[in-house]
Amino acid sequence: METNRAISSHHPSGRRLLYVHIIMFVLAFLVIISRRPDAILNPQFWAEDGTVFYAQAYNDGSLNSLFLPYAGYLHALPRLTAAFSMLFPFKLAPLIFNLIAIIIQILPVTFLISSRFSKLIPNINYGICISFLYLALPGCYEVNANITNTQWRIALLIFMAMIAQSSQVLVNLFDLIIILIGGLTGPFSILIMPIIVFLIFSKKIKNKKMTDLFYFKFVVLICTAFTQFIVLNSNQIGQARLSKAGSIFLSFDDVKRILQILTNQVFSISIFGTKITNYFINVLPDFLYNILNIIILIAGIIALLYLLLKSPLELRAFILFAALIPFTAIALMFPNITVFEPVGVGARYWFNSVLAFSLGTIWLCYKAYTQKNYIGKVFALTILATLSIGIVTDWQHPPFTDFKFASYADKFVELPAGQEIIIPTNPAPWSIKLIKH
Repeated sequence: METNRAISSHHPSGRRLLYVHIIMFVLAFLVIISRRPDAILNPQFWAEDGTVFYAQAYNDGSLNSLFLPYAGYLHALPRLTAAFSMLFPFKLAPLIFNLIAIIIQILPVTFLISSRFSKLIPNINYGICISFLYLALPGCYEVNANITNTQWRIALLIFMAMIAQSSQVLVNLFDLIIILIGGLTGPFSILIMPIIVFLIFSKKIKNKKMTDLFYFKFVVLICTAFTQFIVLNSNQIGQARLSKAGSIFLSFDDVKRILQILTNQVFSISIFGTKITNYFINVLPDFLYNILNIIILIAGIIALLYLLLKSPLELRAFILFAALIPFTAIALMFPNITVFEPVGVGARYWFNSVLAFSLGTIWLCYKAYTQKNYIGKVFALTILATLSIGIVTDWQHPPFTDFKFASYADKFVELPAGQEIIIPTNPAPWSIKLIKH
């Protein structure tokens, strides 16, 4: 009873909680927009947003394109977004895409401050702080306010929906929708399966009430994973990628390259951000850079090992899941892994890993600060101050190149039926081909 009172005293309920959710939603929206205002002020399609998802929905029909695989797997959320955007004028389509992407981006915040996470985060103030870290994360330019790369945030949402606990039927139904749509958006439901099995066998999740619907959620997750696996095995792109995973032989140079990628894309970016990490690579003399890299790598691996041994089970599970994403991608693209080497390019693959390592670092700082010694507090404050470097330097995302989408949209409206238009889109040289109905 004391524990329950302690938890509830730090989590508002009823109308107060509703107000907190509304305020946090608005603040999160403003934070996201502040990082790239043109997402709303000058909305444009990004990559597959227009070239694949909107173009196929318009040219082939929303229903016909809904279950078309792309890159070897299903993309339910972008397909549904494209279908929904058909209800609005073409000029508004990029804005619709971006707004839905931003809403998905905010959803983890609503999870963190909700009562379903009260056992994991008893103090809602901690949930708010973690939410800010998530929203301000460095190295996340590629996954900010666009539907194409929302699948990496969907991966996080699936994990959160699986570990969330609630006795409210409507809340659990919402989680089921997240798992269903998310599981059919990208291949991440396949990767999360062993992590959830790990949680089950760890006996952390047991004796669940039927109202929690955990095992029903698990069944939905299995079904989506099985569906994606069938799709991967039934088209040429998916088959080509899966065939590479079984023929990997790592040489010493391969291991060295992967460790280099891990150091730059996770450890360095989590602390210093993309710009300073690139500064280290391009400006520092090779000798100093190599020494710094070795120090960062050793410190990062030691921190990861400690987290995997001592941190809360859910954090350990998320670290493992986050690590599976990029290393599975490396396995599927091996030996052509140059896409992972440029810092900030291909960072979507490392988004969840950066988030997991940053959360782990915050947990380590919390543990150190609560120790009854001066050194622990100084260590914690020093690491937190260092973490802020990446947040500050990576805050502003560069705007998209302005291809004057609105003027092309006006031309498209005036186009005779049967005529086609080619619209340039970000990143160059991507373009959208539409045939006027």
